[in-house]
Amino acid sequence: MARRAELDEALLEAVDHGLQVPGEIVRAAIYDRIEKSYGLKREEIPDKLEAFHGALEDLLGRSVKVMERLIAKSLYSRLGLNFTEDDSWTIVDYVNHAKRSKVNDSREG
Repeated sequence: MARRAELDEALLEAVDHGLQVPGEIVRAAIYDRIEKSYGLKREEIPDKLEAFHGALEDLLGRSVKVMERLIAKSLYSRLGLNFTEDDSWTIVDYVNHAKRSKVNDSREG
């Protein structure tokens, strides 16, 4: 359970960091829009990752790839994982890969 909480917190921090890149006002506006239009609160993102991806995609269009890659890089860094870019992946794929990698790391260590 602690490992899940650690991953969730790292993900939320990574989302905060990625959305901060265009500025605090933009980050706040994105969170506000996602909550009002999609009923998705920041704290729910780890459990509703696909909904978060869909909301970001609707808001950002093709630019979603850049934002999700920034979030993924930040997440991997926070978890001590090596980041490898994959053009076909969404944030959902990156997070699932990070979760599997952390589970494998804990089994090996």
